[in-house]
Amino acid sequence: MSKIINQPVLVITDRKALPSRFFWYKRWLNVDNVLEHWKDTGRWWDGENEKVFFRLQVKEGGIYEIFSDLVKRQWRLYKVYD
Repeated sequence: MSKIINQPVLVITDRKALPSRFFWYKRWLNVDNVLEHWKDTGRWWDGENEKVFFRLQVKEGGIYEIFSDLVKRQWRLYKVYD
Protein backbone atom coordinates (compact mmCIF):
# COMPACT_ATOMS: atom_id res chain seq x y z
CA MET A 1 0.00 0.00 0.00
CA SER A 2 1.21 3.53 -0.65
CA LYS A 3 0.27 7.11 0.06
CA ILE A 4 0.79 9.96 -2.41
CA ILE A 5 2.59 12.91 -0.80
CA ASN A 6 3.82 15.07 -3.74
CA GLN A 7 5.74 17.62 -1.62
CA PRO A 8 9.06 19.37 -2.31
CA VAL A 9 12.13 17.79 -0.68
CA LEU A 10 15.79 18.62 -0.41
CA VAL A 11 17.86 15.87 -2.08
CA ILE A 12 21.61 15.21 -2.01
CA THR A 13 22.94 13.18 -4.94
CA ASP A 14 26.12 11.20 -5.41
CA ARG A 15 28.66 11.48 -8.26
CA LYS A 16 26.37 9.49 -10.56
CA ALA A 17 23.45 11.89 -9.89
CA LEU A 18 21.61 9.23 -7.87
CA PRO A 19 19.90 10.29 -4.64
CA SER A 20 21.98 9.47 -1.56
CA ARG A 21 19.84 11.21 1.06
CA PHE A 22 16.80 13.46 1.34
CA PHE A 23 15.19 15.65 3.97
CA TRP A 24 11.56 15.03 4.85
CA TYR A 25 9.44 15.40 7.95
CA LYS A 26 12.17 17.20 9.92
CA ARG A 27 14.90 14.58 9.37
CA TRP A 28 17.43 13.27 6.89
CA LEU A 29 16.74 9.86 5.35
CA ASN A 30 19.75 7.98 3.94
CA VAL A 31 19.32 5.89 0.80
CA ASP A 32 20.30 2.27 1.31
CA ASN A 33 19.28 1.02 -2.14
CA VAL A 34 17.87 2.43 -5.37
CA LEU A 35 15.22 -0.19 -6.15
CA GLU A 36 14.12 1.27 -9.48
CA HIS A 37 14.48 4.41 -11.58
CA TRP A 38 12.72 5.50 -14.75
CA LYS A 39 11.80 8.53 -16.85
CA ASP A 40 8.20 9.61 -17.32
CA THR A 41 6.88 12.21 -19.73
CA GLY A 42 3.65 12.50 -17.77
CA ARG A 43 0.74 14.35 -19.32
CA TRP A 44 2.81 16.19 -21.92
CA TRP A 45 -0.38 17.31 -23.69
CA ASP A 46 -1.22 19.29 -20.52
CA GLY A 47 2.26 20.81 -20.35
CA GLU A 48 3.79 18.49 -17.75
CA ASN A 49 7.57 18.30 -17.83
CA GLU A 50 9.68 15.16 -18.12
CA LYS A 51 10.56 13.66 -14.75
CA VAL A 52 13.02 11.07 -13.45
CA PHE A 53 11.57 8.84 -10.73
CA PHE A 54 13.47 6.84 -8.10
CA ARG A 55 12.04 4.17 -5.82
CA LEU A 56 14.30 4.11 -2.77
CA GLN A 57 14.82 1.93 0.26
CA VAL A 58 16.21 3.99 3.14
CA LYS A 59 18.49 2.88 5.99
CA GLU A 60 16.04 4.20 8.57
CA GLY A 61 13.37 1.85 7.21
CA GLY A 62 10.74 2.30 4.54
CA ILE A 63 10.38 2.71 0.81
CA TYR A 64 9.94 6.12 -0.80
CA GLU A 65 9.42 7.37 -4.33
CA ILE A 66 10.93 10.71 -5.32
CA PHE A 67 11.25 12.47 -8.64
CA SER A 68 13.23 15.24 -10.24
CA ASP A 69 11.46 17.60 -12.62
CA LEU A 70 14.09 18.02 -15.35
CA VAL A 71 12.84 21.41 -16.54
CA LYS A 72 12.08 23.06 -13.19
CA ARG A 73 15.09 21.38 -11.55
CA GLN A 74 13.02 20.53 -8.48
CA TRP A 75 12.86 17.39 -6.36
CA ARG A 76 9.59 16.13 -4.90
CA LEU A 77 8.67 13.26 -2.63
CA TYR A 78 5.93 11.58 -4.60
CA LYS A 79 4.94 8.47 -2.65
CA VAL A 80 5.55 6.65 0.65
CA TYR A 81 5.02 2.87 0.86
CA ASP A 82 3.71 1.14 3.98
